[in-house]
Amino acid sequence: MDVSGKNILILRLGALGDIVHTTVIAQAIKNAYPNCKITYCVEDRYAEVIENTSYIDKIIPYDTKQRKKFGYNLKLALMLRKEKFDVIFNLTNALRNNIISLIVNPKTLIFHKKDRNIHVVENFFNTASERIDNLTLPQNLSLGVCQKSFERVKNDISAYKRPYFIFSPGGSSDKNRQGRIWNKNYWIMLGNLLVQEFGGTVIITGAKNELEFHKQIADGISNSVIFTGKLSLTEIKCLYKQADLFIAGDTGPLHIASALGIDTLGIFGSTDVKNVAPYGEKGHYVCPDTEECRFCWEKHCRFLKDDEIYTPCMQSIKPKKVFELIKSKIMLRCL
Repeated sequence: MDVSGKNILILRLGALGDIVHTTVIAQAIKNAYPNCKITYCVEDRYAEVIENTSYIDKIIPYDTKQRKKFGYNLKLALMLRKEKFDVIFNLTNALRNNIISLIVNPKTLIFHKKDRNIHVVENFFNTASERIDNLTLPQNLSLGVCQKSFERVKNDISAYKRPYFIFSPGGSSDKNRQGRIWNKNYWIMLGNLLVQEFGGTVIITGAKNELEFHKQIADGISNSVIFTGKLSLTEIKCLYKQADLFIAGDTGPLHIASALGIDTLGIFGSTDVKNVAPYGEKGHYVCPDTEECRFCWEKHCRFLKDDEIYTPCMQSIKPKKVFELIKSKIMLRCL
């Protein structure tokens, strides 16, 4: 199918990392068909992540607070119908999305089928390339930033010494991400190793509800600063963009950082690097050496006792191993 001049809707309401991964479709289509129009419909709380991105022409925010209201979903679908889309990519096969897609009634409706045998970015790309001609898989994802916000954030951190090591440790009590949480003491040890070896500053970021956990980490690192809960999503992208190295577990922030073209290191336990490693030429990862306890995809670890926080897979990844990887493969380019 040739989509030159066509009006295209990408429907992916959440989650944050998945929204970033789906941008490969918009990027590939726009590269091949510059005169098409690409609209994204995403949850309002995530809309900022794809703002200021050149290959996206329009963003329609979905009101997350009204997602369970039939009237709101019907009104949204009827509004989208007036846009007269030629093609819709329905990238979440949930009932709500399916109903919205059918009401909008495009000329072509394309559904996504999950394939865990390949990287998620390639999987989304294949969803498009199987139906649309002349697409090429981008080597890197690409998100834009607001230049005014970028300069403001750059000025805010200019007093801190480079290199900037940005940590996004997540939360310590996330019951649905047990195999993605690295030990608080490991973060502290890694931060101190980096500062001792390279100088610079460890910058810790995250959501407001993670602040207490992040304070405990910052208190143990010799030169660190916390931005947790202080920045909008637009400003967070600008902060990430200035990192010399970004480190996180398998979370949305990790995939935002990798799409901003910076060196990114993911620490993986329960989720498989084959599917969700940081995408692109500057994406790196570390995972457990043992094959017996890794990549299980389970939200709740069967080996974890009620009073324990850290899963065996994540506990097996020692700070020294992560540091040596950074020292040998990443920081040589930065210094």
